[in-house]
Amino acid sequence: MVIVMKDFLEKILRQKVNIEENTEIFEKLPLAFRGRYTIYNVETNGLLWIAMSPKSEIGLVMLRKDRGKVEKAFNLNCAIFFNNTTFYRKERLIEEGIPFVIKEKQVYLPFIGYFLTNTNERDIAPVHLISYLTQKLLFTAIYEKWDEIKVSEAAEKLGVSRMSASRCFDELEYLNIDVLRMKGKSRVICVPDDLRQFWNQTVTILRSPVIRRYILSEDIQLDRKAGISALCEYSLLSDNRYPTYAVTKKEIKDSGVKNMRQARATEEIGCVVLELGYFIDFDGNNMEDPLSVALSLTDVEKNDERVSISVEGMLEEYVWSKD
Repeated sequence: MVIVMKDFLEKILRQKVNIEENTEIFEKLPLAFRGRYTIYNVETNGLLWIAMSPKSEIGLVMLRKDRGKVEKAFNLNCAIFFNNTTFYRKERLIEEGIPFVIKEKQVYLPFIGYFLTNTNERDIAPVHLISYLTQKLLFTAIYEKWDEIKVSEAAEKLGVSRMSASRCFDELEYLNIDVLRMKGKSRVICVPDDLRQFWNQTVTILRSPVIRRYILSEDIQLDRKAGISALCEYSLLSDNRYPTYAVTKKEIKDSGVKNMRQARATEEIGCVVLELGYFIDFDGNNMEDPLSVALSLTDVEKNDERVSISVEGMLEEYVWSKD
């Protein structure tokens, strides 16, 4: 890290840079800092400042607080050294005026008048809502436990173009979904071992795959089940008196569902059809995959304690503990 960062900064700043690891600094900081960071003294053009390099993935809130403690303790400017980071995180740091250096990519050191430069940095369009394709890719990666899967391999696995898969990688990066790593100069997907923790950290970024619900007066007996009916297949929960089926957005027109008579409020329901943004045929059983099932349920369904228990059991058996 030291040599590479020194060479990179000297190239960008066009001045002599000295970087030395400082272990004595930990004596004035909380004990936890030793496990979280490597800390350096940095000198540029006679100006002394401090850099802290996270040893593992650390959230923005903690980074911000820890950096503030370092600056306050030593009355010096403190920047963050990254091997790599996401566009989302980078933009947040810039918004807050927090200095950083991304190894061999970017420098943001406003305290010395150096604001922004890009080296081998991609332009990624802002993402405000994860796309259905990216969510499908992410869930497929989880089920198949992808390890160092490149864009080209991901495209082949999903049956989409390389460009589409690359856009999915961009979304994952921008949204700070922690599955991307670098292998050489290529981005790869590496699914974490603790899937339950990863889900809890990521679920707020995800979306329901349900585009629209069609409540029909007759049971049209489709092959694929979704929502509450799929959950009942994965658990011991009893289904409604009527089944819930799945039709994707691409299939909805040919299915004729839009033209079928919907049940009136006082009429008995024949079936419910969920129009989905994507469908992952989990284990080839014609059922919506477990993670998508958990996101497809209505608020009323999720508020039922029996349903909540069944969801937890489903995820434990088919996702968290599955070999």
